[in-house]
Amino acid sequence: MKKLSLSKAGSLVMAAAATLSLSLGLVGHGLPVAHADERDDAQSQLNSANQKEAQLRSSLEGVDAKLGQAYLDAQNANTQLAAAKTELAKAQQIQAQALQTQQQVNTQLASAQAQQEQLNKQATNSSKEANASKAAVASLVVSTYQGDNSLTTLSYVLQSDSVAQMTERSNVTQVASSVQESILADAEAQRAKDANRKARQDAVAKRISNLKVQADKAAQEATDAANQAATKRNEVSARASAASAAASNLETQKAGLQAQLDQVSKDQAAAQAKIAKIDAANAQAVASGSMTNASSSSARSDSLGSGYIGHPIPAPWVVTSPFGYRIHPVTGTAQGHAGTDFAADCNQPQYAPAAGVATYWYSVSCGIGLDINLGYIDGHSYNITLCHMSGRAVGDGASVSRGQVVGYTGATGYATGCHVHFEVTRDGVNIDPMSLPGF
Repeated sequence: MKKLSLSKAGSLVMAAAATLSLSLGLVGHGLPVAHADERDDAQSQLNSANQKEAQLRSSLEGVDAKLGQAYLDAQNANTQLAAAKTELAKAQQIQAQALQTQQQVNTQLASAQAQQEQLNKQATNSSKEANASKAAVASLVVSTYQGDNSLTTLSYVLQSDSVAQMTERSNVTQVASSVQESILADAEAQRAKDANRKARQDAVAKRISNLKVQADKAAQEATDAANQAATKRNEVSARASAASAAASNLETQKAGLQAQLDQVSKDQAAAQAKIAKIDAANAQAVASGSMTNASSSSARSDSLGSGYIGHPIPAPWVVTSPFGYRIHPVTGTAQGHAGTDFAADCNQPQYAPAAGVATYWYSVSCGIGLDINLGYIDGHSYNITLCHMSGRAVGDGASVSRGQVVGYTGATGYATGCHVHFEVTRDGVNIDPMSLPGF
């Protein structure tokens, strides 16, 4: 067998002695190892549930705010939609009236144009008849004065066989001449009458044509206005539908978050019940003398303070955010601050404030976290929580002593910069760390 060097053997003996001493110290001041592990697990579950609750409530607040805005948007959009529908109805009514007027004017114009065409034909015929009568009379006059014996009234009369016949023929020719003159006068009068009617009808047709131009313009403008109103109605309707859909989606998200929150509440209750059961058993063990109850009177003063539970960093201790309700620097919502924040540089070491058992955990809000179960002190069960660390320096489940480096300051999780987040729970309830002796 290979022999160990004296120095290495001495180192192993010292390490074994230190480990035994630390183990005995933990058992002597607090929980039995089995109960410590069980309580650590339960406390870790409770811390995780608490962090999950904080995240869910923060998300729920955000959803509620968005939901309120979505309902407001939907209400505004629906109000605008009602106004747009009213505006569209008015525009469509005006359009219908304009189109009706346009149709009436078109009908009147068609009738006027038909009458105009008929009068044009009548005027043309009257003009032809008047011209024919005028030509006949002119022919008679010319024949008479040019001496056409076969046609002249005088030759017709002189060729009579008797005075009676002569008188009769003279009367006949006078009547014929009068008839021709009367026909000519009637034809001229009819032509003048038709021309007058045509002029009046032309004026009517022109006026109706002008009305048609105006009616067409009004109808086009009314149609354009109705189309614009319809477009506006459609746009507002789309916004209203989108707002309603957004509100519906947010309601679904809210229901999902509430369901998760209900489950977290059950998880919290289960973890608290488990912790209470272990604490009750430990309290009974302390009362029976089978477990040692540590006393804060045994505290010693060092760089972490004078209390049995010290600070996680050496002095100076500058509080940047106290325990209690505050406006969260990241979410911007009012919520409880479960611990106290101390100013510290990035990667500055953090120390175990007292001896205990370390447990790793991580959450979105806390980032890299570490619990240290301190066991029983003055009859109460204590647990330490550190958040936002950049890294850990001890293994999960490791037993640590006061002043031992357990991690490094960071800004993981919901943090605006590097700092120390220090929580203390007594019997499973968060307390103000600054209320501890020595703080």
